[in-house]
Amino acid sequence: MGDVSRRRLLVTITGMATPIVFGQLSQTLMGLVDTLMVGRLGDEALAAVAVATLLFSAIAMSIKSVDVAAQTFTARRVGEGRQSEVGSILATAVTVSLMAGAVFMLVGLLWPKALIGLVTTDPEVRELGQSYLVYRYAGMLPLLFFFQAKAVFDGIGWTRIGMGVGIGMNLVNVLLNWVFIFGNLGAPAMGVGGAALASSLSALLASLVILGFLLRPMVRHRFRILCRSNFQARLIRPFLKIAWPPALQTFGIVIGFLVFYFILGRISIIAVAAANVVMRIASLSFMPGVGVGAAVQTLVGQSLGRGDPRGARRSSWYGVGLSMVFMGLFGVIFLWAPESLMRLFSPVRN
Repeated sequence: MGDVSRRRLLVTITGMATPIVFGQLSQTLMGLVDTLMVGRLGDEALAAVAVATLLFSAIAMSIKSVDVAAQTFTARRVGEGRQSEVGSILATAVTVSLMAGAVFMLVGLLWPKALIGLVTTDPEVRELGQSYLVYRYAGMLPLLFFFQAKAVFDGIGWTRIGMGVGIGMNLVNVLLNWVFIFGNLGAPAMGVGGAALASSLSALLASLVILGFLLRPMVRHRFRILCRSNFQARLIRPFLKIAWPPALQTFGIVIGFLVFYFILGRISIIAVAAANVVMRIASLSFMPGVGVGAAVQTLVGQSLGRGDPRGARRSSWYGVGLSMVFMGLFGVIFLWAPESLMRLFSPVRN
């Protein structure tokens, strides 16, 4: 990366980032589809999903930040030619994230009413949000496993795997939303709870599919995925050293949004519902930056592993430029058609 031409570097970053961007977009679209379909149920349902999703994300996405360490360590090992240690990285990342996730999953399952009551006092929103939290927390562990496995594949440079599984997860989520929210194909009409159940089942399926990729003979043997000694306690400290800043950052951002929604709740339920829609739409613009950043993270790790610090610096700066271009395009769309975007989420009225 330090000696290649500018064009080749851009092509390399774009080629690696594009599948990651689509994979990240599929994750965002899962929440967006929930909002789009739940919007047909009314303002209270939209507000409940907004608050409950943030309460779930505050924990799940903070724990997910272990994937930053998993991808970084994987990329470094691949760059150094130590591919046989990737299985240890995956096993340690999965163990740490699932152990932490199990504790908070129990909290969400046992005390959903108390959690939702921290943010809203509206009785209908609390009732609907409680239903959403129960089904969403039930699917936390498969979702965390998927994120750690995807991070390892991204660190190797096989970014299309996460993209394909992520897109498939979103398509399944759309179908299951239609089934469980509105009660189709003989299923009960579960409303808000159905949206959460659909997301959890989709995450479970995605975790099984990506596990299948990990267990393919070529992958399993090359990276020693199923070695008994894979869990390495010595990796926990360096993992947490890398993971805690993004985890704290994510937690702080989500708490900020929760405070924002709490304030809006004092104005009206419609204000909370509208903010939920705006945030969901705006989150689409973040994904190109996140995807390019993940690609650059892999390239930097592999460059440093090969002893190429100049390549690491070049990858970083070119990634910044690409992110600004891609995210700027979304900004133009938001300025051009805000009313049309918001209308997609409005309840159907006679």
